[in-house]
Amino acid sequence: MSITSESSSIDRAYSAFLALPTELRCHIYDFLLADSQAVTISAGYVTIFGNRIQDRARKTEIPGLPLDFAPIVRRHYDASLLSVANPPEIPIDNGWMSEVGEGKLGYPAPLALLQTSRLVNDELQDYMNKKKAIAQAQTSDESEDDEEEEDEEGLSLYVTYPYGVLVLKSMYPFLLKQAKRVYITGYYSSPKDAEPEIEERHEASDEELLTNSVEDSESFGPRRIRSFVRLAAGRTRSSTSPTSRPRLRLCGAHRSHQSSIPEIKTLFPSFSSKTMAHAPDALAHLVRTLLPPSPTQLVKLSARIVYPGEYKFVWSDDSPVTHIMRSICGGKIDMQVKRSSIGTGLYLVARPKTDGRMISTSWVNWRVSPEKRGGVDVEDLDGFLIEE
Repeated sequence: MSITSESSSIDRAYSAFLALPTELRCHIYDFLLADSQAVTISAGYVTIFGNRIQDRARKTEIPGLPLDFAPIVRRHYDASLLSVANPPEIPIDNGWMSEVGEGKLGYPAPLALLQTSRLVNDELQDYMNKKKAIAQAQTSDESEDDEEEEDEEGLSLYVTYPYGVLVLKSMYPFLLKQAKRVYITGYYSSPKDAEPEIEERHEASDEELLTNSVEDSESFGPRRIRSFVRLAAGRTRSSTSPTSRPRLRLCGAHRSHQSSIPEIKTLFPSFSSKTMAHAPDALAHLVRTLLPPSPTQLVKLSARIVYPGEYKFVWSDDSPVTHIMRSICGGKIDMQVKRSSIGTGLYLVARPKTDGRMISTSWVNWRVSPEKRGGVDVEDLDGFLIEE
């Protein structure tokens, strides 16, 4: 009996993985770390028979996420979850709630291996630290093409703002330590963003307005005395008086901009007060975790944010890009700002740089293809978000 019990305890303690040679285990670690994997995290409207309802049976409390939404997680890249013009929905009448609502997600392969035993954890951590040191030493010698080729390996996270960021912080914070690339897409609609005041003469029904050239010249010249004008008008209209010649004004672009405002406000609604309170903190936590003072395995942080309405809200205190810039301890940051009459698109790419921050920003006019008539519309704003 003693021999049998002793042999059974030995069998339970035996690990075939640890029995492998160290060189072979390192090859397995390298394979797990190089395995490409993508996860998309967002939130969608809860619907029943096409009508939006509130998810009051939510089992996991997510601060800042309204009851109209439920978390959605995909174990691959899903561009449909990033769209704003066609927001994702969870129809519970089709039985999707049990499948998607909780969004259960397993651990990535390296993180799962770290939890097997203390010996494997220490060995894998040491192996990853050595790989980081080698990668940092080769960074200055590598070209940009090699860097992009290396970006295809490891875990990629696609997260929407603001709701996907809230879901990530509450339900899957462990993914940030394993991610090599993080892509943030979303929009920011300030509650202070109101329709600009338009003069009455710009609201005419015709696309072309005719105004008197005398009235325009008066607006730029010295103000005339009203009594003198009346006296001159009471005498006679001589031939020496200036001839009022009609002047043509084109306001088609202005009217098209005004007609698109209701559609923009419908597709890009303002966030609730709870969302506005929690989303910036969740975004700042995400950036600080990915780009701390010490080096991590992150390769690239990308953000595509659409700002419908006025340009001034891009750099406001509650803007997502403001919180991203405040939370980056060190890195090489490239920003491109695309401006249009109906909104602004901001594209930010940050790469690790532990010895400081280097920022470059470019401003361009948002242009569409020559085959498309008119200016930038809502489809262009939505297409900007799902670009890779």
